[in-house]
Amino acid sequence: MKKRGLLLIILISTVLVGGIMGRLLWKPNPAELLTHGLENLNQATSFRYSITQHQWVEGKDRVLTQILGEKDGGNTHISGQLVGTEVEMIVVGEGFYLKDPLGKRWVRYPSVPATQEVFLAELNPITSLQFKELGEVMLKGQEKLNGENVWVLQLQPSVQNQIMEDFWTDFNYMVYISGKNKTIRRVTIQSNNKANNEPMTMTLDFSDFGKEIKIRPPNL
Repeated sequence: MKKRGLLLIILISTVLVGGIMGRLLWKPNPAELLTHGLENLNQATSFRYSITQHQWVEGKDRVLTQILGEKDGGNTHISGQLVGTEVEMIVVGEGFYLKDPLGKRWVRYPSVPATQEVFLAELNPITSLQFKELGEVMLKGQEKLNGENVWVLQLQPSVQNQIMEDFWTDFNYMVYISGKNKTIRRVTIQSNNKANNEPMTMTLDFSDFGKEIKIRPPNL
């Protein structure tokens, strides 16, 4: 009986250790993981994000874009700096609200003006994650990001973004995806300016997927 009990303990311990080691050594398919992350981002009903873009100009690092944004369905709230100018926009339903950076007054438009559509598209983080071809997706390992375990992927895709295609080349993406729920937590993009080969870096951070975010029209 003692031998049986000992063998049973050894067997259970072996199974448990094997299961733990299997989980520790398991690695996801990088292309499938990226596809899941992009699908989760595109299907998210709500999330918050930030965009920070740096560009080297005449040997100096300059911040071109520093934006905080939140999305709730089709509603969007954006605030921050764009090329040194304070910007704040709200899209709620069919209404578009733009804060005057000088007078600090809100101006309402019945629909998004054509002149602002380009800005909204450029400040939508999803447009920077649309690809013609992914190319090779490489798994670089695991890291801690804001206390969360994330898988790190690297790729050099062909982008499907007209503005990015017109001005930048040699795109290199690092994508950080939650190991828990397969949501994209961070993306860093490196590329070179087509005109002068100066480097550009962009960092996208995502949070609060699926949380209640109330975006309302401002007081006019």
